[in-house]
Amino acid sequence: MDKFNFNSFIEKYRESLMKSGETRLKYYEYILNKLYSLNKPIIVIETGTMWNDLENNQGAFTLVFADFIKNYTGGKVITVDISDEHMNNCKNYTKNFSDVIEYVVSDSVSYLKSLNDEFVKNVDFIFFDSYDLNLTDPLPSEIHHFRELLAVYDRLSNDVILAVDDNLMPYCWIEWITVDNDNNIIDKTIVNSDNKIIGKGTLIDRFLRDNNWRRTNDMSSSCLLGYER
Repeated sequence: MDKFNFNSFIEKYRESLMKSGETRLKYYEYILNKLYSLNKPIIVIETGTMWNDLENNQGAFTLVFADFIKNYTGGKVITVDISDEHMNNCKNYTKNFSDVIEYVVSDSVSYLKSLNDEFVKNVDFIFFDSYDLNLTDPLPSEIHHFRELLAVYDRLSNDVILAVDDNLMPYCWIEWITVDNDNNIIDKTIVNSDNKIIGKGTLIDRFLRDNNWRRTNDMSSSCLLGYER
């Protein structure tokens, strides 16, 4: 395996990743260096797969982490999505790294529940990013991601790292735009977070912090929440 240098590794992805904000890039730098420091083959689970190409993606998680695992650590990425179409797209976009990817078409909660205890104990990183978020009605996504966490929580190792994507941080606002099938704008709504997190990780954040997990990245503007014990 090659020696890992984040800046060299990420250069081919940098421009695309910056479209979704510098804070995502900073978290990738943190987590990839952290996983590399484990000095062993790693197991990563991602709920919600990379269904769009690199130029139009908001994180390209499957591609970036499969590249990292294949060339620097060994191990595998397990990417889980309920959509056959999304998974077929992912297989196309990540075909150069398919030997380190396990593609799973399944409801993510059901899949996580099905994993045996020993396997869950050996997972190094879980990235929750499945159920699409609607900021005007965030509860269905919040609940789904919390159910994902509960499906494995009691079986996780003390060293596991968790992250959940797509959150509006406290004291922020966003103009939420709804479009029709032809990409015509049909509604615009201002969503204010006030003093709370609104997003996929709302319930996960409260639960983990109540159970003495710590956030591991700057939350001031990031849409991505990271946690370690």
